[in-house]
Amino acid sequence: MRTFILFLSAIITISCTSPDTFEKYEELPDETWNRYKVVEFTTQIPDSGFYQISLCLRHTTDYEMANLWCFISTRSTAARELKDTVNIRIAEADGRWLGRGGSIKTIEQSLSRNPVHLPQGKVTFRIEQGMRIEELKGIKNIGIKVEPLP
Repeated sequence: MRTFILFLSAIITISCTSPDTFEKYEELPDETWNRYKVVEFTTQIPDSGFYQISLCLRHTTDYEMANLWCFISTRSTAARELKDTVNIRIAEADGRWLGRGGSIKTIEQSLSRNPVHLPQGKVTFRIEQGMRIEELKGIKNIGIKVEPLP
């Protein structure tokens, strides 16, 4: 049943996004994100221009921190690459979880440098966790969402 609900929510999410929007998640083995594991996503940017970029996170209620620092960078044909540090707030100071969902929470955090200029062509986004803990338990998926500005 749980798998069906996750599948159904993924279908609904995909069907509600514009065809120009790139959104992808990577599942982390054993719901653990090792500090040396770099998550990469490669997409084809249809037109050079400004885009809204968000980091996406799915975590279980086993995650023990109130936030998650991430480093994001790009590789492309652009002379200047994107480099940013993102602090994803996961819980309030009183311990209440932020985001959508029950036992698995989903959070989207925009980059502070938005909007970002991306070149046309292949762009690779690299995401690393920036916490001092070697292995973060409770991180189920990390993802990225790239949306063109209207």
